[in-house]
Amino acid sequence: MPHRFLSAILCATALILGGQAARADEPKKPLIVFAAASLTDVLKAEATAWARETGKPMPRLSFGASATMARQVAAGAPADLMLSANPAWVQMLEKGGFLSGAPVPLVKNSLVLVVPSRGAAGTPGHLVTRELIEKTVGGGKLALADPAIAPAGAYARAFLEHIGLWLPLKPRLALAPNVRQALLLVERGGLPGFVYGSDAAASKRVIILGTVPEGSTKPILYMAGMTKAAQADANAFLTYLTSPASGPVWRRFGFTPIVSN
Repeated sequence: MPHRFLSAILCATALILGGQAARADEPKKPLIVFAAASLTDVLKAEATAWARETGKPMPRLSFGASATMARQVAAGAPADLMLSANPAWVQMLEKGGFLSGAPVPLVKNSLVLVVPSRGAAGTPGHLVTRELIEKTVGGGKLALADPAIAPAGAYARAFLEHIGLWLPLKPRLALAPNVRQALLLVERGGLPGFVYGSDAAASKRVIILGTVPEGSTKPILYMAGMTKAAQADANAFLTYLTSPASGPVWRRFGFTPIVSN
């Protein structure tokens, strides 16, 4: 074999092997997760635990109203996973062909009526009634997330409609873009308001006056979906979030996990 031809083969082989080694050494891209604002604290804890146990990069977490997150995914925003506080939004993405498979149920939550903790006494275990709301709100305002974009607000509206208070209170609602902002209206603005039980549990500045009775709204169910462009690690992270290993963290932050077998 001519010397020049042999040298060319050796050079080409070195380039190929070098390129493969370089790709193997390249850092893996972190997952991008779009999630409901009410998952802010718990998802940070779950992602940290997953990254520590697997050696994978810490996922990049982006939080907001479920409707906003879903619309961003549909518009082409780069995301591997979408975690919604309302099944309707991930189902919309599935029907639109934006997901790689069927949505997966994650956890359940509750809806509670809260007030600032200063000078107030909570009533843990009590149920929210029309009379309790009228007494608490009086002639003032009621804080909640905007029902048009935030599931927490949609659940609150459904309950208020159920007990005949939506129309009377509508002119006096203080609407926030998501449930975490509604919580701030209670903590800093001094208003009574509806938030998730998990949000109330995470705050030291509010107390729970009562829990919205089951059956007066649709079940508060969080669901997750992998996008069409999801990295392989997205499935591993989603599997972790629905496994028994993630259960203690979900419960610690006030959620009821729906674990897979």
